[in-house]
Amino acid sequence: MTSSYQPKVYREQGGHKMVVAAGGEFQCDGLFKLHGLEIPSGFANVYYVDGQNGDDSNDGLTMATAKATYAAARTLSNATIDWGATPKRYNAIFVAPGVYTEVCLPPYYCWVFGMGILGTDTAAEFHPAAGSAITNPDLSGSTMLGTALVNLRFECETAVPVLNFGIFNNSILAGCEIVRGIAGLATIGAEFDNVTHAQIIGNRFISGVADHPIGLSFNGGGDKFLHSSRIIGNHIFAATTGITIAANCTASGTIIQENVIVRPAKGIEDLSGLTFCINNWISATSDAIEHANSATRCIGNHVINNATGAVEASGTD
Repeated sequence: MTSSYQPKVYREQGGHKMVVAAGGEFQCDGLFKLHGLEIPSGFANVYYVDGQNGDDSNDGLTMATAKATYAAARTLSNATIDWGATPKRYNAIFVAPGVYTEVCLPPYYCWVFGMGILGTDTAAEFHPAAGSAITNPDLSGSTMLGTALVNLRFECETAVPVLNFGIFNNSILAGCEIVRGIAGLATIGAEFDNVTHAQIIGNRFISGVADHPIGLSFNGGGDKFLHSSRIIGNHIFAATTGITIAANCTASGTIIQENVIVRPAKGIEDLSGLTFCINNWISATSDAIEHANSATRCIGNHVINNATGAVEASGTD
């Protein structure tokens, strides 16, 4: 049963508060109404996954009745999306610690939270035996729309990107760990075709056996974008390039800020020349920052080239 609380709008009148209008209406079912506009104030539906104790015959609505596989929870979540609603109601999926050998296909309009602590044997980890940890079954890349992936570990044992994103629009990748499982295999930490209004924040691109050749790769071509996005606070261990952006990728309005990039030949390679690179810390063996418009779009970066020399606080190489 829904119950409501209606705050008031007040105006000071001679030292006293006078009610001049009704304010918003808070409903206990998780909606906040402000002058007729419904704004989600909580998750519409919450599902739980527990690979050790769950069962896909469960309803997935509590940890005690968790699904055994992430795929089962994703199916439930996607089935609830009202595509005609504005704004959309968001769901959540909580994934218990454990190793999940399935591919993590992103759900729509949903936050996916790992419930463990990042690191071996303590995280919620997606680690398929072959192929990318995130991709579509046709291997063309996954589609994210209104999706957030938080505090999850992804590992790959095949010579493909660990995370193979096709469309990454209005989505978040935050606080995750992206790992290359076997030396000489996984080629890219995360690869993207089309990115708009996205956030890639506070992730760790690492490996215990070797560095990713490339940390983040943004492809170019027709209708390929890295538009109005934020790449902030990531730690990237790479061998070839930390972050690379193709020349024919439309990377307008994107900020690359406060990332730590260690050991690659090139730290940030923006061949489009459209991003803003601000206050990054990079140690590279060749070019810390290669940017077509570095004089006007690179601000206060700290770079060391050829593994020697002083920090260049002014910004670029």
